[in-house]
Amino acid sequence: MAFLNTLSGRPLIVLITIASSCGFLLFGFDNGVFSGVIVLPWFLATFNHPNTKLLGTISAMYNVGGFLGGLVAFFVGSKLGRRRTILTGLSICAVGAIVQCAATKLGELIAGRLLCGVGVGIMTSTVGLWQAEVVQGRSRGMYLTLQVLGGAAGGVFLAQWINYGFHKYQGRVAFVFPLAFQLVFVTLSAVLVSLLPESPRWLVKQGRVVEARAILVRLDCGEEGALSADARLTQIEEAVELEMGGGDSQLRQLISTGPTQNLRRLCLACGTMIMHQLNGVNTVTYYMPTLLMTFARASHDTSLWVTGLTSISSMVFALIPVLTIDRFGRRPFLWGGAVAQSLVWVIIAVLLATAPPPGDSRSHAFGVATVAMIFLYYCLNAATWLGPSWAYPAEILPLQVREKGLALGNVCYWLFQFMMVEITPIALGNIGYKFYVILAVFNAVDAVIVYFLFPETKGLTLEEIDFKFAERYGGTVPKTDERASVTEKTEVAGTVVERLEMA
Repeated sequence: MAFLNTLSGRPLIVLITIASSCGFLLFGFDNGVFSGVIVLPWFLATFNHPNTKLLGTISAMYNVGGFLGGLVAFFVGSKLGRRRTILTGLSICAVGAIVQCAATKLGELIAGRLLCGVGVGIMTSTVGLWQAEVVQGRSRGMYLTLQVLGGAAGGVFLAQWINYGFHKYQGRVAFVFPLAFQLVFVTLSAVLVSLLPESPRWLVKQGRVVEARAILVRLDCGEEGALSADARLTQIEEAVELEMGGGDSQLRQLISTGPTQNLRRLCLACGTMIMHQLNGVNTVTYYMPTLLMTFARASHDTSLWVTGLTSISSMVFALIPVLTIDRFGRRPFLWGGAVAQSLVWVIIAVLLATAPPPGDSRSHAFGVATVAMIFLYYCLNAATWLGPSWAYPAEILPLQVREKGLALGNVCYWLFQFMMVEITPIALGNIGYKFYVILAVFNAVDAVIVYFLFPETKGLTLEEIDFKFAERYGGTVPKTDERASVTEKTEVAGTVVERLEMA
């Protein structure tokens, strides 16, 4: 592993992306694996056939853990740095996986589920920061959405197909193996993270400028990229000085409306996370087998392999922002996706409202049409919100409060995911199709908010985003000619590096 200490340029960034993706893979895996586990014969027999409300609570305890993990990251992330915070989350996740595998009582299962949530909550509050802070602005969107594609979508894919692979097994192995499999990713991510460099932006904030420059030189393809590294370092130092306008206390800076508009940007980050949940994605991810058995009258076996198709479609459609987000920007994906998703939920509500009673020969056709529209929604969500909604908060927050701000964003994400997972089976049982009308309204409101209130971050360095807010809201920024000089150096050096890599 000694070669990792000399790795530089694009290979280093790719390896950091792989390490970050493993952290997100645990997030996607844990989101998807329980939908298959809770319908296993062994699970139902061992845990005394828990009712719908109890199943919702067991599933949602993972989200409570994620909420607590976000709080942990809020308080310790700034002190530990990106790498040590991620390693802390991985360790807790490993303990949670082992507890779940050994569980034979509901209390043990809930405890393991909670611990896994805490670990994943810490990681999802941090891996996006680490990734965003090492990649240049011109390709940052691609790497951030690729991280989510390989992690969240890939994790759901693995979870659903592992569940299907064990659907004929009646014994405990069908319960233990899927839950234990996440230890593979915990180990891989821990090894990579421990050997890869720290975020240079966090190092600058700690006053460790020499170390930060050395890492920036590595990221910019060795000494050949020293000019670009120095330009980026200058921008980071200027941004740190600008952000200190909110005061010395990080908590005070977090709610500051000073030069870099920290409070406004915190609201944007938290709002993105909340809207991601309110658009309804986890009403599908967690309960797809149940929806298939309810609406399409599918068998247990059929529901599992059809659910596996959603993860394949998710991975395929999640490639769209990876390939295009740095060209089109973040906003079109978010507001356009919300409009499309709202229309799909309206169609689903209409289908359910007008469906014939179960005994009617036409009811099966309506059920299949409903499931097809749920598939369409899942594809739209993967193509528009899955990657961009995680990329945007990591970009929009200023350096001085970035870890605390993203941790609060994740707290909002997990809190609202808990709410959606908890209420979905109850809402479907009590108000039926009207629940999907509510989701349609949420998406429509999301579209309006993003279109009118969210600024674009495409192509900007994280420091240039600071300068953009400061210029717009009357802050003091470096002189235009000085900043132009820095940007020009970065662009020229980037071109040189690209040519060297091609050679």
